Amino acid sequence: MEAPNLADASAQSFAEHALGHGDFSSAGTKVLRMVNTLAVDDEAKQTIEALQTELRKTKEKLQAVEELKKQSADAGTLVDSYISGKIMQLKEQIATLEKREERYKTVFADRISVFRRACCELFGYKIVMDDHHRSDGIPVTRFTLQSIYAQSDDEKLEFEYESGNTNILANDYTSQPEISHQVDIFIRKMNSIPAFTANLTVESFNKRTLS
Repeated sequence: MEAPNLADASAQSFAEHALGHGDFSSAGTKVLRMVNTLAVDDEAKQTIEALQTELRKTKEKLQAVEELKKQSADAGTLVDSYISGKIMQLKEQIATLEKREERYKTVFADRISVFRRACCELFGYKIVMDDHHRSDGIPVTRFTLQSIYAQSDDEKLEFEYESGNTNILANDYTSQPEISHQVDIFIRKMNSIPAFTANLTVESFNKRTLS
């Protein structure tokens, strides 16, 4: 029986220690899952960022073991091969995730387009959604609605959605006395945005068909 190579075993142990005892592992790596179709794109980006961070750390660890090569050529070669293998593994996973991300973006862009067209047909509003940050840095989602019966491009409603709360934003259109009065009644007093938008739809429809 061939005796175990203590030098190789020691070098392997050092390499594992240098990499944080399995710093990169399937258990500790975020796996892309089709849990929620609307969240896949964001999850893909987070996964890629996590892998890129892991790749950077591995490269830093590779530099850290350069001193080992001066002490033992065999150990240095083994450690270098061990880390290089991990780097290649990370690069392959990043490439795979990037392809998945592009595929998901295409699929869900098509689905979101269908959803928006359906909302327009069902509820009478074209909806545009944008994510941005307030002046205090809090992330919010802004929805811009325009009725299909609007008589001008200025007839737009703007809402901000944050942590389950939706607030209407003042603009030139909602500042008009007639619209402002409806905002006070349906949103401020009755706390019903659907009633407000539905009432505007009926009014816009009547104006357009009777004009």
